[in-house]
Amino acid sequence: MVALEPHTQTRRLAPRGRTTEHLKTGLTHVSLVALAGLLCAVFLCYPIIDTFWLSVHNVNEFGQTQGFSGFANFATIFRDPAFRGSVLRSAVWTVVVVGVTTVLGLFVAVLLNQPWRGRAIVRGLLLLPWVASLVVTTLLWQWIADPDFGALDHLARTLGLIHTNIAWLGNGNYALPLMMWIAIWVSVPPTALILLAGLQGLDRDVYEAASLDGTRGSRLFLDVTLPLLRPVLTVTVLLNVIFVFNSFPIIWILTEGGPLGSTNTLPTYMYNLAFELNEMGAAAAVAVVMFFILLAFSTLYTRLAWRNVAR
Repeated sequence: MVALEPHTQTRRLAPRGRTTEHLKTGLTHVSLVALAGLLCAVFLCYPIIDTFWLSVHNVNEFGQTQGFSGFANFATIFRDPAFRGSVLRSAVWTVVVVGVTTVLGLFVAVLLNQPWRGRAIVRGLLLLPWVASLVVTTLLWQWIADPDFGALDHLARTLGLIHTNIAWLGNGNYALPLMMWIAIWVSVPPTALILLAGLQGLDRDVYEAASLDGTRGSRLFLDVTLPLLRPVLTVTVLLNVIFVFNSFPIIWILTEGGPLGSTNTLPTYMYNLAFELNEMGAAAAVAVVMFFILLAFSTLYTRLAWRNVAR
């Protein structure tokens, strides 16, 4: 009996050792999650809460609150015709850019998913508009659209489309479409790569079964590829809507919302209120409106999209 006691103690201590190890692992996981939560609270939650706070207060040019104002800031922006124009322009901007980007991105993804020589090189070149800094890309297009020495006027004159140079960024009828094209130019590469990854992850057995049933060509794409790719398309469109709706650098660098506010969207309108007119409370109210617009769209869109996927 006495000789067996050490072994008995060892067997009894083993579970305690494992428990201690599990406890240490659990504490490590909790600490990592707590750190991530702290960073999220500091860099994400606090700015959102502070924006809501500023939107219902009077705020001076130094960002200091000077009393509760209720919904006065919201009433101010809703009465402003420039705000209503910016809302409409943001909607048009987002629908056009995201719509064209999705169609072109899907076309490029399907093209790059086919086996042909030089495909890897084209994939690398596709990244160039996306890898380059958005500010640098926008400045390059600003030079291209310059009415004195820009390549755009030169090309249009060569093709006989115009006879005199056009100030593309000085006319709202030309400036907004040009900036939409720049946004599409920047957005197509990442969209195409995401959709390409989705295409390469599709089950090949489904295609073989469809081929045996006689489904080929466009019917194969419409009846098999698109339904299988719908979850990836759903996420891609949602991310693009959020990115494009909040897009600021392209418009601000090229026109600053001009001429005469004809290219103002909600982000540039908000920036003007905050840093040009020093109306921080009204600018915060615009940010809150943008938050709820995207929240409502994201909620409705994801519910409808996943309901269709479930079917």
